[in-house]
Amino acid sequence: MLLTLHIIKIDSGDYRAHVMEGTQHLGHYDAVSIREAILLAAENPLPDLAGFHLWYEHVCAGSVTAGEMRDDSDGLAEKLLELFRKFPPQ
Repeated sequence: MLLTLHIIKIDSGDYRAHVMEGTQHLGHYDAVSIREAILLAAENPLPDLAGFHLWYEHVCAGSVTAGEMRDDSDGLAEKLLELFRKFPPQ
């Protein structure tokens, strides 16, 4: 199973992460950074969870495993920010 983690910025140091299965909203939580949101999602993987489609605002870093999220949360957060800068909202 692949879930979607969609992180949005509320304000500086205030992010909300939504966990989705298709169009079904499974829950959300607040974090102080993109990195923290990634780590929080990776902490409680379901037994049949293959990974997450990882989004920040309107950009996607692709599909990643929970292990990758735990091991490289800094790199994934930076990748999302680079994509966001490369493709700014219109």
